Amino acid sequence: MTTMTYGWEQHVTAPTALRRLAHRLFGTYDLGARVRYHAVEQALQTVPAPASILDAGCGRGQLCFAMHRRWPSARIVGVDYEPELVEHCRGLHARIAARARMQFDRRTLPDRLGETFDLITSVDVLEHVEDDVGFLTSLWEATNPGGTLILHTPAAPQRRFLAEFEEQHDHVRDGYGLGQLAGLLRRAGYADVRVRYTFGTLGALGWEGFALARQGNRVAQTMLPMWYLLSTVDGWSEPRHGNGLLAVARRT
Repeated sequence: MTTMTYGWEQHVTAPTALRRLAHRLFGTYDLGARVRYHAVEQALQTVPAPASILDAGCGRGQLCFAMHRRWPSARIVGVDYEPELVEHCRGLHARIAARARMQFDRRTLPDRLGETFDLITSVDVLEHVEDDVGFLTSLWEATNPGGTLILHTPAAPQRRFLAEFEEQHDHVRDGYGLGQLAGLLRRAGYADVRVRYTFGTLGALGWEGFALARQGNRVAQTMLPMWYLLSTVDGWSEPRHGNGLLAVARRT
């Protein structure tokens, strides 16, 4: 089992030679994505090799392609509501992994999927879904007995240290409490549920500094190495509190 490099495939669409090289070496430079996916990878290390995987809300496909590199023989299905994201993933599939057992479809959950999977992932999607119980129930129905759901979503309330940031316009809620998310997963049908925090104090500080740098703050830009270092150290242990939640739930 190898460590996944998130965003390696972005070198295909990167606009400059320097960025193409950076993506090949380090994957995505988005600090928030790196923190989320580090937590997801830790959870994936506890999962038996799946024959079939669904990524519900696949976005630009980073997790799908990373899981393909981990489990190249698995069948992977990525679904997303945004047609341009689905087309982006299909283009990457054709260019870098044409023989891989991967497909990308435009779907609106909680519509029934019509098939089941050994592993389902859903990263920062639930906060966008009005019918969150229906969404989780559809994922439970699509999980094979003995299969696993790995889900990440923001925690609420959010703690801020350096600056306030507006929530994304398409969020229907700020996030969830730890017990609240665990209760929703059990209500959907999952029996074996564990929820923990991500984006602890150091990770939150790192993300805020990175966000300020992206907004053009000169001081924050000079401190970029420190923001990455803080987020890396944050991932070495499980935080007691945090701005994100990682859930691992199994269907018995």
